[in-house]
Amino acid sequence: MSAPTLDRHPGDSPSGPPGRPRRRKQLVLVTSALVVLAVAVGVSLAVATRPIDRQAVAQTGADAPAAADDQNANAGQDQGATADPSATPGSSTDPGAAGTDGAAPVLEDGDHPAYITKVDGANDRIVVDVVQVFNDDEAVKAAIADGKSPAEAKYLTGWVRNENPRLRTLPLAADLKVDLLGTCEESGSDREAVLTRLADHAKRKDNYYFMLTVSDGTVQQIQERLAINAC
Repeated sequence: MSAPTLDRHPGDSPSGPPGRPRRRKQLVLVTSALVVLAVAVGVSLAVATRPIDRQAVAQTGADAPAAADDQNANAGQDQGATADPSATPGSSTDPGAAGTDGAAPVLEDGDHPAYITKVDGANDRIVVDVVQVFNDDEAVKAAIADGKSPAEAKYLTGWVRNENPRLRTLPLAADLKVDLLGTCEESGSDREAVLTRLADHAKRKDNYYFMLTVSDGTVQQIQERLAINAC
């Protein structure tokens, strides 16, 4: 006796388990993702392990010393540009350096009014500060310009102006003549004693000054003067 046949819909047909097609699709997707990942990793490794261009490396190595040389050259030019042109070997600000052989005399030949700031008897020379001397009407004008009131300046017959603080060192002549106020001419006296008295008189400033007679850069004569009337 045959087994009973269950009622079926005419369009129905036998099929496998319902979950199998879905698993197959997931497997295909996973496999595709792995393939893409493997390709990406392979490309990355190829780029990372690509041989380095030796020519570029060599060019870079050659440029580095050249750049260093350029920097050194520029540094040398900067130092030369900022160097003081007046700081030359042998230059000196010592006032005694002038007047020596081969150098211009400290003062030109002629008469020069000056204060004497130092008498150096040991080296037979003096240090002077050159001044300007005005007489009569010019003295009044100069005194007012320098700060004196007109009432104080109107009776002046002489005025000494000292604008330049520069000091000059001058040698003394062997036959130096010295004429100090209140004394006779000192040229025939003992030279050391004359220079000692000169140093003592040189301490007086303001209206007292000295007229220096210079020839060939050497002081030949010193005369003490008073810029105002000695009444």
